[in-house]
Amino acid sequence: MRESDTHPWHAEQWHRIMVAHGALRLPHALLLTGPPGLGKGDFARRLAQVLVCVNPNEQGDPCGACGACRLVLAGTHPDLHFIQPEEPGRMIKIDAIRGLTAKSVLAAQDGGYRVFVIDPADMMNRAAANALLKTLEEPAKRSILVLVSSHPDRLPATIRSRCQIVRFPVPPARLVRDWLGQAAPEEELDQLLAISGGAPLRVLQAREQGWLEEGRDLCRELSALKRRQINPLQITEEWGKRPLTSVLDGLKRCLTDLIKLANGLSGAMLYHPALREDLQSLGQGIELKSLYGFNDQLLKADRELSHNLNGPMLLEHIANRWLQISRPGGH
Repeated sequence: MRESDTHPWHAEQWHRIMVAHGALRLPHALLLTGPPGLGKGDFARRLAQVLVCVNPNEQGDPCGACGACRLVLAGTHPDLHFIQPEEPGRMIKIDAIRGLTAKSVLAAQDGGYRVFVIDPADMMNRAAANALLKTLEEPAKRSILVLVSSHPDRLPATIRSRCQIVRFPVPPARLVRDWLGQAAPEEELDQLLAISGGAPLRVLQAREQGWLEEGRDLCRELSALKRRQINPLQITEEWGKRPLTSVLDGLKRCLTDLIKLANGLSGAMLYHPALREDLQSLGQGIELKSLYGFNDQLLKADRELSHNLNGPMLLEHIANRWLQISRPGGH
C-alpha cells in the first residue's frame, strides 16, 4: 500500500474540480458524499490546501513549499478553517457556524480564497444547519464551503440543493486490492473487503479494530441469547466492556445480513460471508418484520449517539428487544 495524501480512486473527482477551478467556475459550496472509508476528508483537506497555495503544480496539487503551504502544514493559515464537533460523536453547534459566517466576509490574504471545511456536515444541530443555510443563500465573495458527509440524507434538503454534490462511489475491488498490497493474507482480505463494504480505508480500520472477530462474537452472543443460554444482563455487561459505537456497528452489520438472508438473497454480498450458516441458523424462526423493526431501533440509536445517551440502558434495551423477537412467535 502506498503512503500518500492522495488516493487513486479520487482521480476523476479531482480532475473535474481542477478543471472548474482553472476555468474560474468553482462553485461557492461543495458537498462531498459517499460511504465511509473513502477518504472524503482527505480530499477536502487536499482541495483546501490547493485553493490557498500560491504555486500549485500542473496536476493542481499544492506545492508544499510556498508560505501559504507552510502555514497550512503548521495549522495556522488565516484563510483555512476546519469546523468539526468539539468532541468525536458530538454535534456541531451554532456558535461554530456563526464564527464561519463572520470570517467568510473578511478579505483573504493575497487575493485568494477563504476556505471552510465542515466535516462531518451531517453532525450540525438544527440551529447550526439553519445558520449555515443563510450563509449559503448569500455567499461571500471568494469564500468556498466544503461540506463532507457520509450521511447526506441527514442534512436538510435546502442545504443539499445549494451545494454542488461530488459523489465518491466505492472503487472496483481490483483497484482496492492493488492499493492495499500485502496488508492482509488473501483469504482474510476477502472477508475484510466484505465487512467493510469494499471501502479501502474501512478495510484498514476493520483489520485494526478486529471487526471480523467482533462479528463472530456478536453472532455467538445473539445465538446464546436466542437459545436462553445467557440472560440480557450478562450480555449487557459484556457489551459494556466494548466501545458503544463498535457494538452498534457490529449489530447493524449482523442485522443487515440476517435481513438479506431472510429475503432469500443468498447470492447477495454479506458483511460476514464466512458466517453464512451461523447467520441462517440465527435468523431461523424470526419474522422478517421483526428483523426490520429491530434494525430500525439500531439505526435510531446510532443517530442519537451524539446526544447524552445512557449506554448501559441502551444496550440492555437492545438485548431485551432481541430476546423478545427471537422468542417463538415473538414480534
